[in-house]
Amino acid sequence: MDSNGLLNIYEQYYRANLRYGFYLRENTWRSIGQVLFIVGVQEGEKLKGNPPYFNNPNVYIKLYYANSIQEIDAVTKSRVIRIEDGGSYRYQPVDTNLSILF
Repeated sequence: MDSNGLLNIYEQYYRANLRYGFYLRENTWRSIGQVLFIVGVQEGEKLKGNPPYFNNPNVYIKLYYANSIQEIDAVTKSRVIRIEDGGSYRYQPVDTNLSILF
C-alpha cells in the first residue's frame, strides 16, 4: 500500500484471498479490467519475492469496454492485455458490484 492507501495489482491479489477474477481500472483506460492471471502463479498460490513488488511478474487482464465508446461493436466488447508494471500504484480496485455491467 502506498502513502495514499492505494494497492498495486499484487496486493489486490492478496486482498482477493489469492483468487483471480477481481476487477480494476487505470486512469487512461476507457474500460474496466478483470485480472485473469499472474504469470508463474497458480491461483491460490502466494507470490514469490518480497512485497510489494514480488519480482514484478506480468499480469494478464481482460478489458471490458462500455457501449458509450463509438468504435465498440459485438466483435470488440473486450480484449486481453499484458501488464508489465503490476507493482505500480496506478491500478485501482473496482467494486465487485460493477461486474453486473458486463
